[in-house]
Amino acid sequence: MFRGVYFLRIYKINRGYYEKNSVNDSHIVAIRKFPYPYRAAITICSDIDRTETLEEFLEINKFINTKEITSMGKGVGLKLGNTFLMYETPNRTISYFNSEPAVAGNIIRLINNGHIDVIHSFGKKGDFTRQDAIRAIDELNYRNSKIDVWVDHTKSKDNMGDDVTFGLGDHPDSNAYHADLTLSYGIKFLWLGRVTMAVGQAVPISWRNFLSVYDSNYPFHSFLNLTKELTKHVLAVFGNQKFAMHKDNDIVRIARLDDGQKAFEFIRFDNYWRGVGTGANCKNLAYVISKRTLNRLMEAEGYMVVYTHFGMNDNCSQFICRDTQLALQNLAHENKAGNIFVTTTSKLLNYYVRHKYLNWSYKAVGDEITIQIHNVKDPIFGTYVPSVQQLEGFTFYVPDNYNAKIFLENQKITDVRQNPADHTERKSYTILPHFKFGRIDQNKTVCVLAGSLLAMKPTRKSKELFGVRL
Repeated sequence: MFRGVYFLRIYKINRGYYEKNSVNDSHIVAIRKFPYPYRAAITICSDIDRTETLEEFLEINKFINTKEITSMGKGVGLKLGNTFLMYETPNRTISYFNSEPAVAGNIIRLINNGHIDVIHSFGKKGDFTRQDAIRAIDELNYRNSKIDVWVDHTKSKDNMGDDVTFGLGDHPDSNAYHADLTLSYGIKFLWLGRVTMAVGQAVPISWRNFLSVYDSNYPFHSFLNLTKELTKHVLAVFGNQKFAMHKDNDIVRIARLDDGQKAFEFIRFDNYWRGVGTGANCKNLAYVISKRTLNRLMEAEGYMVVYTHFGMNDNCSQFICRDTQLALQNLAHENKAGNIFVTTTSKLLNYYVRHKYLNWSYKAVGDEITIQIHNVKDPIFGTYVPSVQQLEGFTFYVPDNYNAKIFLENQKITDVRQNPADHTERKSYTILPHFKFGRIDQNKTVCVLAGSLLAMKPTRKSKELFGVRL
């Protein structure tokens, strides 16, 4: 009876995935799961902890996001974001309010050009109160710097997760309460401490999900990890709230905070063989995004938000460990080859939610199909009409003998590309990008002090690394 109930619930979960992604019928119009031509999607969500200097932070970003020459060689040219803190213990991790003024200026610059897209809570501040949140939000609003992704810190008072990260940020009776202000500021997505070892989210549940955890090179630890993941899933299916994110194997779910507000909670990924969390550093990231993992992700055709800390690099001879540099180069190769969609955490989560709740229809007249995008029926923040920029990458399959036009609220979208047949042997149409990823300008260092932008005299070290000029 127990098994019967379990498998019945799995069947209901999987049916939703199959109905949403049933695109194999060449006679129908369907929305493609990922932007053409990709078969999977990934982002690396790196917490800023232990990034001790601005030079280190900028050099890591330069290597990841450009193809310029760095102290680690030529960059890999991926489009990944980073995180920041407003408060943190000085000399351990850089932060907006507690580091040299140049840090604040560069944080604002990187937020505004898209290279920082996550706030890693407000930061570790033992005497944190609501007034600290007000100060932080007022500052970000004053700089016109918007972030929509929140990641809890490790057991910090201002966290919004209860059972993993032990926060009080969503408790109205706490002097650390700030969730009302933070969500009003624009936070939509929350990470509350949940991590999975299963490769590929937003895919049907099968034994492959759990077997993806197993690594024959580490049989004992892998078996324990597999057992833990399966146990979490079973408990979630039968109503356990702590592991509820593991139930559907989805990348996001609707979460209710203690103050009654709702937001999208997302799950992160770490499959390092020693167990959850042990791979979340610069050295072990090479294992987490290895060729083996990426191949399994493509086979599953899933999404993943990888959990790491690039600044935890004490056992590396460079800012990014050599093995991890090679793993990032391989990820860049898969992206360039059109296999894996790589983007920032915010863009990935927003794409997924808009895709999931997109309201659209089509009609065929003669040999022409008209696709009409009506709105996004967001279950938390309300129905809205997306902009063309928010539809970047959305791709629609159409039958081979038809041409297609795409409209947004009766306005024709002109920047559309017709694609040749992909692995499903179906042609498609993609809405092209309108937003260009911001450039990291290593020749500028910005200093914010007392509400003014001031020039900062560069150090000899920063001149050598980045060619900083006044």
